[in-house]
Amino acid sequence: MPLPDIRTVPPPRFRSGIPPIDTLMGGGFVPGSSVLLAGPPGAGKSTLVMQILNRSGKKALYSSGEESLDQLKLRADRLRINSPEISLLFETNVERISSHIQSDSVRILVVDSVQTAYSGGTDSFPGTPTQIRKCTYLLRRVCQQTNTTLFLVGQVTKARTAAGPNLLQHAVDVVLSLDADSADSDYRTLHASKNRFGSTLHSCSLRMTHLGFHFSSVIP
Repeated sequence: MPLPDIRTVPPPRFRSGIPPIDTLMGGGFVPGSSVLLAGPPGAGKSTLVMQILNRSGKKALYSSGEESLDQLKLRADRLRINSPEISLLFETNVERISSHIQSDSVRILVVDSVQTAYSGGTDSFPGTPTQIRKCTYLLRRVCQQTNTTLFLVGQVTKARTAAGPNLLQHAVDVVLSLDADSADSDYRTLHASKNRFGSTLHSCSLRMTHLGFHFSSVIP
């Protein structure tokens, strides 16, 4: 089609309930989109996504392959999160995870972390490039079909050399990086290195407290 004849429609969005995050995303999260949240161990990725799920008010499924349900509940209790809209799942098989999306009318899916996920149709270990590519493809497809927003949590080393997030950057719509200012600092910086639905020129400053992250305004 000739370029002038193509009618554009702004993608629908939903608010996370955290204004600095919504601004960073370009106005909120797009249903059916995929978001990679990458960062070193201990940066607070799981805490951040739990807070986003709680504040969004959307029906959400948090699928963990690293922490048990009891461990996830302990974190939620510490953050004073007890929303009936959030369901927890201890699972690493993407086919079984996908079945819950359709049966439970999930609007937000978190897979923590993508390095622990595997597809039964691929003969390789979780965390290998083959598994990461296959799992991401399957999860993205089912989330696009159901208008479910997908959060993939990816672990990286302090030197940012882990294979998983590097492989995923081209396969997702948004790449968010959560970085600690220093090894012993409570402050974090969240920025988008890729965003198909918004700008990548801003960052958000966060401070870790015993009740989770405190969000300051977006930094130009």
